[in-house]
Amino acid sequence: MDIDTLWYTRCPAPTAATIAIREGWLDQEFAPDGIAVRSLASSPDKAVHLSHYRHTQPNSFRFGGYVPPLISRSRGTDIKAIGIAWHDRLHGVFALPGSGIESVADLRGKRLAVPVRLNDDVDWWRASVLGGYKALFGQGALAPGDVELVEIPIEREYVADATAGAASGQSLWGAVSQFAVQRQEIAALYRGEVDAIYSDGALSAILTATTGARLVAPIAGNEDDSQGYGTPCVLTVSGALLDRRPDLVARWVARLLDARDWALANADDTHRLFARETGLPEDLLHRAYSPRLVGQADISLSPGRLTLLEAKYRHLHDAGFLAAPFGFDGFVDARPLRDALALRAARATALAVW
Repeated sequence: MDIDTLWYTRCPAPTAATIAIREGWLDQEFAPDGIAVRSLASSPDKAVHLSHYRHTQPNSFRFGGYVPPLISRSRGTDIKAIGIAWHDRLHGVFALPGSGIESVADLRGKRLAVPVRLNDDVDWWRASVLGGYKALFGQGALAPGDVELVEIPIEREYVADATAGAASGQSLWGAVSQFAVQRQEIAALYRGEVDAIYSDGALSAILTATTGARLVAPIAGNEDDSQGYGTPCVLTVSGALLDRRPDLVARWVARLLDARDWALANADDTHRLFARETGLPEDLLHRAYSPRLVGQADISLSPGRLTLLEAKYRHLHDAGFLAAPFGFDGFVDARPLRDALALRAARATALAVW
């Protein structure tokens, strides 16, 4: 199979892809093969941009949130999950100062926002918000019947905030898209239509910095917390590309695996890259993520991460987001990660001999 272009997209999250793409490693890796590496953002076609959610662009990789790949797979799209990242992030329910809501107990009888995108067929943020509330109820201090979930209808499509461009390392998603995600929820909060909203990660840093909102119901989310409510970032690849050119996929993954060592050796540069990627001022990163962030620029298919992703699959299934159930084990393919680790080991041996 002749390949002249490998496509990629990623969410505005602090992952190994941030480093590999921003530092130009993937371009360097495939240039000798005459293979171009292109972001979906380099195309002016909205249908190409929507592949970020629908996984329709051939020969493409995606590194980002778990909702779009699981929904796409449920619709029959041929994609495989080949790696998972888990960076500790802030999760929880927030209320405005002066609202009288200071703790989980104060949420009883209150209205919690549930955003609903009317014109998006992959409503990733609604799924995330409902998952957050499910985790909150799972902590036992509050039951579903204790609150009212109020839907906030939103007509604007997610892709309306995408950024097209041919700049090296261009992402579809920047600061504008990040600030726009919770715009209508925050407006509803100020108008008194709801009493509290869920937020997490970079979005929570934006929320607290711009509104002064307070975290009144934190949700545990660290990887080493056995009860943690994590939000996995999933590395996926077109199934046809993996079937026909597994060597290219392994090389792609190998370059992403280089990121963690680089991050640990270049902590300041990593923070700057992550701030740029998430659309945050650098000094707000600590509000969204833990001090371990630099060391979490990795990829694995560890048992804990697989368990987390499978739990997300069950959540989407139970909440009605999936078109049809599918075999979770068949969705994950460990071969590219295994082969990438072997490539890196061979490369290290060659350098040692040289």
